[in-house]
Amino acid sequence: MGRFDYLNETLEQLKKANLFRSLRSIDSPQGCIVRVEGAEKNIFCSNNYLGLANHPQVIQAVLEAARQYGYGAAASRLISGTMRPHIELEERLADFLYKEAALVFPAGWMANEAVIRTIPQKGDIVLLDKLDHASIIDAAGGCQAEFRTYRRDRPEKLEKLLCEKKYRRKFIITESIFSMDGNAADLKALVELKNKYGAFLIVDEAHAFGCLGKNGAGLAEELGLLEEIDVVVATMSKAVGATGGVVAGEKKVIEFLINKARSFIYTTSPSPVNCAAAMAALEIIKTETHRRSRLKENADYLRGRLEKLGLNIGQSRSHIIPVIIGTEEDTLAAAEELYNRGFFIVAIRPPTVPAGTARLRISIQSEHTKGQLDDLCDTFAELIAGGILPVLSSRTT
Repeated sequence: MGRFDYLNETLEQLKKANLFRSLRSIDSPQGCIVRVEGAEKNIFCSNNYLGLANHPQVIQAVLEAARQYGYGAAASRLISGTMRPHIELEERLADFLYKEAALVFPAGWMANEAVIRTIPQKGDIVLLDKLDHASIIDAAGGCQAEFRTYRRDRPEKLEKLLCEKKYRRKFIITESIFSMDGNAADLKALVELKNKYGAFLIVDEAHAFGCLGKNGAGLAEELGLLEEIDVVVATMSKAVGATGGVVAGEKKVIEFLINKARSFIYTTSPSPVNCAAAMAALEIIKTETHRRSRLKENADYLRGRLEKLGLNIGQSRSHIIPVIIGTEEDTLAAAEELYNRGFFIVAIRPPTVPAGTARLRISIQSEHTKGQLDDLCDTFAELIAGGILPVLSSRTT
């Protein structure tokens, strides 16, 4: 008997409920085709939206930074872990996001935790979209402010909470593009409510950063609202092709986080090599605008084809397209069949998504070819014909 045998019961329950998760190792760069378990697969579940994770300029920047600075930063930022690449990256990110200052973190999760656990305080209220990312929800649960959720299709609840007089300050926090549904927050409406009630608006641009907007700054930039967003959170782990998170806002906000945010103070600094990679990727994002155009074209094309097949893709409007199946068992079976046919798409199940909405989460890359998109759709058609995938007309939606 092992000391941790008490965990077996929960693990067995997860397996019986089709909720057990395991890891698959990729033995190649993160391109549109990857080598997994000795076989090449067309990958449609990576967040490498612009194909920058293995871009030659990014790799070259990493090599040069490693030679100049080594790899590890060796300390927290407030000890001796702040190096020139950290400062340069933060200056470029602040400029990129039209804010006074920016601060980088080892992970996007830590960036959300820093902002939400530190900026709202006792006597305040934090208002979250019900489908916000787990990092936002968990951070709100750990802050001193009260927190409540709202649904986008019921804005009257949000406005009712904003009308409350008992709170000192009110914070609206939302993702811009929702990671599991691919739809967008109504930022225009949230800005109007923010201004009407004197609230603060914090937007996590994780899945829009690099992909949307004239310069790639995200959905708020695309809508002309970036200056209205009080605090922007983003990640370098997706379209940027590196790792880490960023917070951008007024200088006093960044200074406050440096002095008060535990997820910043008590962690080792990100590698200077990672900062160099992110800076190289930012330059590509600004100059190679065709990558964003091609990403949108690919997403629009695939979404149209999947809709014609009768698949339930929810309200997707971005490069994230869910194929909502429903049960965990059916979703796992579809993912495995796709894998066997050369397509790597992961089954997303509760608690990541609500019960009854298990899905295949397709994420498009700018570097996907039309041939790859067509091959995927043809395979979906075969799975529909074989009864492996349900279509909207054959079930209650």
